Amino acid sequence: MNNILIIILTLTLLTNCNKLQKQTTGENERTALIPEPDKVERLKYEAIEKLKQTNCIFSEPDKSISGIILRNSESATKIVGSENIIDKLDRYRFYSKLESETLTLTQHAGDSKNQISIIKVEKSNKASYGFKELNIDAFQTEKGIKLGLTKKQIIEKLGNCYTPIDSTKGYIELYYVVEQPKDSKSKILENNNMPKYFASYKLWNDRLEKFEFGFEYP
Repeated sequence: MNNILIIILTLTLLTNCNKLQKQTTGENERTALIPEPDKVERLKYEAIEKLKQTNCIFSEPDKSISGIILRNSESATKIVGSENIIDKLDRYRFYSKLESETLTLTQHAGDSKNQISIIKVEKSNKASYGFKELNIDAFQTEKGIKLGLTKKQIIEKLGNCYTPIDSTKGYIELYYVVEQPKDSKSKILENNNMPKYFASYKLWNDRLEKFEFGFEYP
């Protein structure tokens, strides 16, 4: 009789364990299928925190492109004019000659017209959105950054104080940052009364196809 009870208890235990294992496996599979909505931001945050631990200082960041100086409305007005209309995302958008490149200038809320805080350059797609075309063949920063550069060329101009973000086969983003209480040698934060400067360079097959730099909204 005791032997029969032991057998029944053993079979019951094994059955419950199998059910639990299947349930756990199913939950894990379902969890793996659910995309992480903030994965990019999480990876960026982790990469920046890791960079901070190195005490590496991005000493000579870019402050202008094709004559447009960050936070200097007069310089921007000379290049793009004063009659442009800002969109719902606080941006002005322009083309280079032949619409080959798109320049996006972001003006933070509360700032004066053409007081640009973020500059972005990228290859234009085949669609034409009717942006104003500027008399500029290719947009280039004061440090010589322009579309088409290699990773090596970018690092030669800006230094090694970057962190790679979302590096996959054929793609890499180089991310530089200057944040209080640290500042660059040029005192870019102090001179502009801003807490954080960033610069992002996105390369596909070792060619720069999009870059963005400037001050985050304080």
